[in-house]
Amino acid sequence: MQPNFSEMDSEYRDIVIPVRGLPLGESTFRFEIGKPFFQAFENNQIKDADCSVKVSVIRHQTLLDVVCEVFGFVVVECDRCLDDLTLKVDIAPRLTVGFGSVDVDEEAQGEEDILVIDRSESELDLDQFVYDYVCLGLPMVKVHPEGKCNPEMLRFLTDREGDENAAAEENARPFEGLKDLLKKQKQLK
Repeated sequence: MQPNFSEMDSEYRDIVIPVRGLPLGESTFRFEIGKPFFQAFENNQIKDADCSVKVSVIRHQTLLDVVCEVFGFVVVECDRCLDDLTLKVDIAPRLTVGFGSVDVDEEAQGEEDILVIDRSESELDLDQFVYDYVCLGLPMVKVHPEGKCNPEMLRFLTDREGDENAAAEENARPFEGLKDLLKKQKQLK
């Protein structure tokens, strides 16, 4: 999903690298991303964020090797107690960028992402790339460490589990009520 740039907070800044005029060799760029960055992608799972992005670009004649180091934290909802949960972000995805119809080494294809852009492009927008990798870097199950969840919610869940277990036991014996019907029928005769 493309970000909605028209409704963004003034703090938001694109992660854009100028590729036209970029000298051969290594160049480094730094960015800060926070809540407005994720809101631009209409992500409501990440409630807050404070991450630094260091983009290292090595320019070759026909290729760019890009490493985006992202470190900091994001705040999400705990899957167990629904309270805020702060998760550490520390990733360094790699991207190989080619211009036009350049051939990329087949060995590199298995190790990193590959993007081919038109030779006329003057900038490389890394917003989607960084967003995707931050989201992929989050655990599938987002829960507080043992004993750190909201005790009120855990108590509620425990009570509900007891109710559900009783209902499950009752449903496990669906013909139990028929015994009473048979007894009543015999008494009527």
